[in-house]
Amino acid sequence: MGNTEKKKVELRVKQRKAVAFLLLCCMLVSLAACKKKTSEGEGKATGSPTKQVTANGFADANPELVAAQAKKNRETVAVTVGDMEISMEKAMLLIYTMEVQGNSYADYYESQYGTDYWEMVYDEEGRTVREVFKEDTMETIIQYAILNACALESGMGLTEAEHQENNALVEKMKKLLTAEEAERGGFTTENLRETSAWMMLAEKYYKQMTDNLGITKESVRETINKEDYKEYDTEYLYLSTTYYDEEYNVCQESDEVKKEKKASMLEYFEQVEDGVLFEKLAAVDDSLVHNRRTFLVGSEQAEPEYMEAAMKLAEGEVCGPVQTEYGVYLIRMIDDACTKTYEATVEAEYELKCSEAFQAAYEVLREKYEVKINEEAWGEILLGATVSILE
Repeated sequence: MGNTEKKKVELRVKQRKAVAFLLLCCMLVSLAACKKKTSEGEGKATGSPTKQVTANGFADANPELVAAQAKKNRETVAVTVGDMEISMEKAMLLIYTMEVQGNSYADYYESQYGTDYWEMVYDEEGRTVREVFKEDTMETIIQYAILNACALESGMGLTEAEHQENNALVEKMKKLLTAEEAERGGFTTENLRETSAWMMLAEKYYKQMTDNLGITKESVRETINKEDYKEYDTEYLYLSTTYYDEEYNVCQESDEVKKEKKASMLEYFEQVEDGVLFEKLAAVDDSLVHNRRTFLVGSEQAEPEYMEAAMKLAEGEVCGPVQTEYGVYLIRMIDDACTKTYEATVEAEYELKCSEAFQAAYEVLREKYEVKINEEAWGEILLGATVSILE
């Protein structure tokens, strides 16, 4: 698989996760952190509200604006898949989900680098992030349509419990939507429930497909050498022996200061040996930093002296004082057989393998459906500025 195709698969994994996260309301933190515009701004797509609205909640949206946009979305075909006409009403929730994901990145890039994330060049073909998101959003809409159709053809449906779960999730979605977003997207409780259930059924069929592809986490584990992810989980107390000068260069304290701090840390070590907790010592001395550090063998996640000392400890043991280039430490071993990174690697590889296998099976399935995108309607969609817009 070439780099471009791999990036497409990885983006599809992220997009599927993003949709699943929305349905499971795991996007609460991202949505809360993502700043929204409180009035109309530049670059909004056709179909936006025609008057200024506030960023109040879903229930505060102007019902006339919502109804008008919902009607337009419902009557506008976004894409025809086989004999199924997928309306913009169904597409809008997915567009919104992708925008929230992208705008969270855009907010960061703008604040850190002054860069327009959406207009960044994404690949060697010269496509921008906005273009890639838009293309893959449409592909995901098509995928949902096909999987939903397959689910119905197989007799699969949502159980009463799943419908109740869906209704509860929609209520949580409504708490995340602003009045402006509800108006821009034409979101009503009814169409949110319908679209969310449509997605949920497609996801249910997707899970059945991937379960039947023969890929297991155990088979993935066999391809990943656990020893390559030897990891230690530690906690520490730390006194810095460096400072910043007027030009923000890192400077070393004098040998006398280093000696004093090491002596102080030796006193703390004696208290720890007597049973005093790291937390208690840090609460008494504001200059003491108490934190947790997990590192892989051979990595640069900690200073060499820190790692060398820590790796000699058994669980629960404490050592110190340990002098490094930046300061002096007391180190406690929490877990000398930590598998956090290993398990995360297995999970990521498992998801990628499932996605690759699914994509191969799906491509065969997709060939059975003629797809016609409504270029006029879809051309009006500007990813990043259709429903959820940055301040």
